[in-house]
Amino acid sequence: MTINGFELLDTTTAPAASAEMLEGVKKAWGFVPNLNRVLAISPAALEAYSTLWGIAEKTSFTPQERNIAYLAIIYENECTYCMAGHTNLSKMAKVADADIYAIREGRALKDTKLEALRSFAAKVTRSRGLVSDADVAAFKAAGYTNQSMLDILVLAATKLISNYTNHLADTPLDGFMKGVEWTAPGHLKAVA
Repeated sequence: MTINGFELLDTTTAPAASAEMLEGVKKAWGFVPNLNRVLAISPAALEAYSTLWGIAEKTSFTPQERNIAYLAIIYENECTYCMAGHTNLSKMAKVADADIYAIREGRALKDTKLEALRSFAAKVTRSRGLVSDADVAAFKAAGYTNQSMLDILVLAATKLISNYTNHLADTPLDGFMKGVEWTAPGHLKAVA
């Protein structure tokens, strides 16, 4: 049981529509992450997240770029669960450790193109898409396009579901996240 009464469901306790999706996750990953187990109470939420995750793989970004953008979005949303998980997923995608840990610490990246991506994804998330003309120009000057801007939104939408779910449920970390736990900077506060 997590905060707010969310349970970590499995194929025997989840609604039937979710149980089927959890089976698919287990086949793909070899286990069912706690995020998916929390989402399973709502077949619609689990399907939305799973579908967006698959669509995100089709964006114009390389796996490394996609993970850098994800980390930047996660940093802005201060999701401790996703930061731990995406630290390891980023390593699997061959993102340099120096880049991963720079983002986890809120620092700029040395590579100018990747920094433009990190910065733009962070600004889109922080400002809810209300970026300046200068932000757009800097992103495009680094070699990105209008398609890239919209692809950032696909990644942000994917992380909105997971990051916000983890905030609501305080989803416990999975075993594979041991050693890469993260403390959020604490800029976000609950609204009373």
